[in-house]
Amino acid sequence: MVERGVTGQNGEVNLDSPSLNRSSYTHKLLPYGGSLASFFGGSVDLFFIFGRIRTSAFCFMRRSSRGASERSKPKGMVRDVLIRFFICFIIGIFIGFTPFVSVDFSKNIVSKNHAFSFIKTSMGLVAKQELTNEISSTFHEPPLFQESDLVYRKLLIIVTPTYVRPFQAYHLSRLAFNLRLVPPPLLWIVVDNSSQSAETAELLRKTGLVYRHLVCMDNSTSIKDMGVRQRNVALSHIEKHHLDGIVYFADDDNIYSMDLFEQMRNIRRFGTWPVGMLAENKNKANLEGPVCNGSQVLGWHTKERSDSVQRFHVGMSGFAFNSTILWDPKRWHRPTMNPIRHLDTKVGIQGTTFVEQIVEDESQMEGLANNCSKIMVWHLHLEAPELSYPLGWSMQKNLEVVAPLS
Repeated sequence: MVERGVTGQNGEVNLDSPSLNRSSYTHKLLPYGGSLASFFGGSVDLFFIFGRIRTSAFCFMRRSSRGASERSKPKGMVRDVLIRFFICFIIGIFIGFTPFVSVDFSKNIVSKNHAFSFIKTSMGLVAKQELTNEISSTFHEPPLFQESDLVYRKLLIIVTPTYVRPFQAYHLSRLAFNLRLVPPPLLWIVVDNSSQSAETAELLRKTGLVYRHLVCMDNSTSIKDMGVRQRNVALSHIEKHHLDGIVYFADDDNIYSMDLFEQMRNIRRFGTWPVGMLAENKNKANLEGPVCNGSQVLGWHTKERSDSVQRFHVGMSGFAFNSTILWDPKRWHRPTMNPIRHLDTKVGIQGTTFVEQIVEDESQMEGLANNCSKIMVWHLHLEAPELSYPLGWSMQKNLEVVAPLS
């Protein structure tokens, strides 16, 4: 379209351009802005500003296109492209920021229709909103898991030394059934002597527990020395792999209460409790363990007068401790960096020599089992050490038995 120059009476030149009339554009824009004024709270000025920007950009682009047709130099074409790119970039920025100035329409709709509306039925007036709530509650499904249902439990590391004997399968199976009733997480470390028994490995696979079957490569024939070395193998494994949990030495021939394993998870550093012990002659029962006032350890139960030389009167089944003491001595302010292991001492004081490496005195202990008044572990002497059985549980020939006839 070619512009025409018109000379007025005073010599001024007026240019008639096909630009949009401001009054007509505003007249067209106001109805559109007025329909959205209820949602944007009367913010029609924002649409008016965007309209002005769009009109100016349109006129500028027309002038640029007209000027580009008159210029034939490549330099002018490059500048024209850059100007158009800049204009499109500015318009894109405004369009990109429009969601941040928008208003939630649902809130305005709800605020307008906040009043209850009623419908007439045979029972009277019923609120529509109540019917809507009933429908929404019918189709609403509760979540499968909630954060309140997630309970953090410490890992229990149960260490059991074992060896080949007539009642080995019976004792391990009974302990395995007890451990299966304990809520996870639980790790059962079974330490075999000399070699990994195929019978023990098969029994562990059938338990359904998380376990680790270790071997103590020691040819010691003494049961006392063998148990000490097997526990040290388990301690080395925990220290090497930085297992974080509560360590407990559970012999397979003891009887345990399920409450014991649950209370172990409350131990911070070192926990102890009394243990009932049946005498070897089966005539009486002894009590060994702490005397507590709440969770504070005050003294110890002793079974014999010779035990007065011990610092802590506690057996191997009467305590549990935090495994980080083994591999993180700085956290517990241990005086030495030496590894904590069982010592080769005489029977009866192996427990106190081990505990002395973990705690300094009773103030660092926690009494469990209902103020140390409940016996949750029993040690029964049910073994028959002189009983022998055939290799592989099979006999080459029948037993020769002479039975008298009466």
